Amino acid sequence: MRVCTETYQIPGTSLTIKPGEELMYSYSAIQKDEKYFPNPLEFDPERFSAEKMSKINPYAYQPFGSGPRICIGKKNQLVLHTL
Repeated sequence: MRVCTETYQIPGTSLTIKPGEELMYSYSAIQKDEKYFPNPLEFDPERFSAEKMSKINPYAYQPFGSGPRICIGKKNQLVLHTL
């Protein structure tokens, strides 16, 4: 959960998020969105190659979460990608 700290109008919509409102989004849904990952349900280990990782939107792929309470396992992420 995140708490909005200032009024924010979502671009291209009439939706406004107001201070104090709580927000939550689904990492799983974003990681299955073809806008960010072509053929998201297909097993494609090359998707996370060193060359392609730089092209992935960091907000679309958050296996360790984000922010001040990010998973302590994130420090091992680079090791996982080099195996």
